[in-house]
Amino acid sequence: MNTQIETGREFWRDVLLAGGATAIPRWTLDPVPGVAEHVAPLDADLVAAMRRLAGRLELPLHSLALVAHAKVLAALSGEQDVVTGYVAGPGGRALPCPLTTEPRSWRSLLQAAAPVEMDVVRHRAFDVDELKGEVGVAGPAYETEFDPIDSLETPLGLGDHAVLRVGLTNGGGALRLTYRTDALDADSAARIAGYHLAALALMATDPDAEHRRASLLSDEELRFQLDGLAGPRRELPDRRFHELFEER
Repeated sequence: MNTQIETGREFWRDVLLAGGATAIPRWTLDPVPGVAEHVAPLDADLVAAMRRLAGRLELPLHSLALVAHAKVLAALSGEQDVVTGYVAGPGGRALPCPLTTEPRSWRSLLQAAAPVEMDVVRHRAFDVDELKGEVGVAGPAYETEFDPIDSLETPLGLGDHAVLRVGLTNGGGALRLTYRTDALDADSAARIAGYHLAALALMATDPDAEHRRASLLSDEELRFQLDGLAGPRRELPDRRFHELFEER
């Protein structure tokens, strides 16, 4: 058997047997069938910093966006290990791409993700669906897709089970989020885009920082969660708890 085919079989067999499922929250109060998009431009200084980091690590620019995507998925799902679909060729369908956020620094996340991304691309021609039947498993489940070379000219569309697709587009100058409107609304899509941008900024600013210590929330969302969801302010009575309990 051709060595390339056998290597691909071993890689995809391991991915399928490992399984795993990564879901994202349903963030809409008005679920309606349909697909929409949100385009988030990247600041020119951020793109320049990303390119410098990618150059030092000898990685393509989209590898940074993939790791940011993994970080956001881990935050949304509460899981350390995540699976996203990866569009390994122009116009192709997404293939399962398992990623981990266990390494401590942004740099180590990039170093851990790079060989997985390379293997997905290297073995993209392998018939994964046929192998699923052979090994008798459905494989990992994912609701997101990542497109490393997205195009704003590409018609809106998602895979069968996908809720969200994140693509690096406009020559690396923007992120395009394509999402199902029965699962996400425009505000939540914008928030998720903001999480990706925050992860990219943190990564490019200090790749050796511990990513677990970093918050992806904007100042506005942080204030809302700390103050806006805290409920009304009430004056505390000038008595001890047991005295209030006796009164009740």
